Amino acid sequence: MFARQAAGTPLPAAAGAPEALLPGELEERARLRARPDFPWIARQAAVNLASAYRGNFLLTRLLNDRGRFVLALLMLDMHFEAAPGPGLTAGRLKAEATALGVCSPGRVGAVLAAGRLLGLLAPAPDADGRRRRLIVTDRMLAIHRDRWRVMLNALRMVLPEGEAGLNRLDEDAFVAAYVAELLRPFRAGWRLMHDIPSLAIFADRDGGLLVALALFATGGTGRPTPVAELARAYRVSRSHVVDILQNAMQDGLVRRVEGRERGGFLAEPALTDAMEAFVATALVRQANAVRHALAVTGGTVS
Repeated sequence: MFARQAAGTPLPAAAGAPEALLPGELEERARLRARPDFPWIARQAAVNLASAYRGNFLLTRLLNDRGRFVLALLMLDMHFEAAPGPGLTAGRLKAEATALGVCSPGRVGAVLAAGRLLGLLAPAPDADGRRRRLIVTDRMLAIHRDRWRVMLNALRMVLPEGEAGLNRLDEDAFVAAYVAELLRPFRAGWRLMHDIPSLAIFADRDGGLLVALALFATGGTGRPTPVAELARAYRVSRSHVVDILQNAMQDGLVRRVEGRERGGFLAEPALTDAMEAFVATALVRQANAVRHALAVTGGTVS
């Protein structure tokens, strides 16, 4: 498995820089964005992701902001850790999430409690009686595999790694290596706002990235999206959505459209550009994860 950054270990000064983490990534992102069809591909990926989250209670609660997204990857990585490693425990997850600045120990505890209640996590026997080990259930793995399939289906339109990943996604050994590589930049200090600072308004708010995805997905239609529709789709309050969008308006990312019949919000060109950069980053990270997993488990990109 991937060798972890020890909890509490200071990060290298250039840890957040993409080139320090994944050489060639910036060039690969640029090549994707230079494709004439990339705006369409990016919007299709957003449409499919937004649809996957829409009305899906477990998905919207599990992966609706940066903190929960990284926390879920940490849980999966610890779950797949080979013996005699300690695997997934509450104490270990709290320590690493806190060291990485992902979220507080209290929030980790709340997420773990919700996971157990919803059948996403379960207790597991452990030879060390002092340890309360947890495992990720098939239900939680299925949620992640479905979301990864959306991204890999978008990736297959631009790189062969998409098809290669789809062909191996049901294999636990492949997924273990794939997850470790998806997590590596976060463990090394990379954060979305390092590359796309304008998305900070959305990334750390409950449901914020889902709101951005939805507005980007519908931007090509010119149809304003009502606040009530966003709140209902992603299980957050109307006042919360309004607060996110008011901040985004101040930064020139969205605009309000008044109307008795179809009022709502539309993405401005600045948000469209930011979301295309976001999708390009996500697709390149998916391709890198597939390459790493193939190298670890045996296989090639055909």
